[in-house]
Amino acid sequence: MFTTKTEFLEWLANHSKFSMKLHLTRIKRACELLGNPQLRIKTLHIAGTNGKGSTVNYLNHLLMASGFRVGIYISPYIICFNERIQINNEYISDADLVLYANKIYPIVNQVEQELIDEMTEFEIITLLSYLYFYEKKVDYVVYEVGLGGRYDATNLILPIVGGITNISYDHMNVLGDTLEKIGYEKIGIAKPHVPIFTTETNPSVLKVFQDYCDEVDSNLIICDHKEITNPEYSDEGMRFTYQNLRLSIPMLGYHQLKNVLLALKMYEYTMNYDKIPIKNEYIYNGLKNTKWLGRLEVISKKPFIIIDGSHNIDGVKTLVETMHHFLAEGYCIKTVFAALKDKDTKPMLELLQSISSELILTSFNFYRANTAKNLFEQTNKVNVSYDEDYEHVLKSIIPTIKDDELLLVTGSLYFISNVISFLKSIDIA
Repeated sequence: MFTTKTEFLEWLANHSKFSMKLHLTRIKRACELLGNPQLRIKTLHIAGTNGKGSTVNYLNHLLMASGFRVGIYISPYIICFNERIQINNEYISDADLVLYANKIYPIVNQVEQELIDEMTEFEIITLLSYLYFYEKKVDYVVYEVGLGGRYDATNLILPIVGGITNISYDHMNVLGDTLEKIGYEKIGIAKPHVPIFTTETNPSVLKVFQDYCDEVDSNLIICDHKEITNPEYSDEGMRFTYQNLRLSIPMLGYHQLKNVLLALKMYEYTMNYDKIPIKNEYIYNGLKNTKWLGRLEVISKKPFIIIDGSHNIDGVKTLVETMHHFLAEGYCIKTVFAALKDKDTKPMLELLQSISSELILTSFNFYRANTAKNLFEQTNKVNVSYDEDYEHVLKSIIPTIKDDELLLVTGSLYFISNVISFLKSIDIA
């Protein structure tokens, strides 16, 4: 049994993060032994390649602004492990983490002995969250899928509504090497009589979605992007119109409007499902107060520093589109980038070079991190440099940023986690 958070995390780290053999047998048995707490809470479920976290957070704030006690379950964390499990924006406490770790510990041991199969780190955390949210008597929990959907540990919930952001190439060694195969894994969160909203637009992927929904008797609803009109950048983030409401979000990028639309549709469906009236002020205040660590986040205005966890090609494309707004405003962009070694980084680097007056490649202390030299060798080396020590890079470049320059720090979310902690230590963040 555990007496500290550190003891629990050390034990957890001895388990694999995910299993290469995808199935729900272990987590299903563990939930049964706990009395299936995940079926006793009202849930919403979000899958997709990019934008899941933002959509979860919009939903979180919309529901909180409506007066509800709301849990969210997300991954990975940026600053501390406790971020993964939150109620009304408060992280699970260390004391509760230890308390609930001890509650599930004998269950995990029993399952592993019965099935002669080790539970994964993600399954254990998900199991803990099910019991925690149930016993804390939250009104709603928004669950973010960890990997894929069909065989994800979060897929034991029976949600009021599900949502899928988009489908692009990521985790191809597990989910498949085509968008259709990846889409099939994501739509696996669909369940009988539970509608699935999506902002995906690819016809071949949508056909996979529709066929699966027909098979399981779910209703697929494709969000109409035309419902969001008159988008523009503002000093606070983005402004736009939705159903005659002029709304604002503090997050940057036109891509966020798709995430907002998905969240709004899921929120409206949930409120209608529970016969709860919706007030314009709930929507206005909920969206206005939504912030999300490490996602196109302005971490400092003087010097101008933006950090963003763009870790796959579609994420980088979206980031580059957003950066063109700042180029048009006359900013010169200096970019610092680090990535994991299992990512296809060459096309990402080409895109980042296209917007950067200077591209500095770096690395960080993580077993899956690529080296800065490997990244450098994938470029044409024009206005590109590398330094394996990201702290040295940031210490060197931040004092040189001029008023007409922008420092963009991007790449793996694991890298961004390190960056935020470091910037806090030097009083930047």
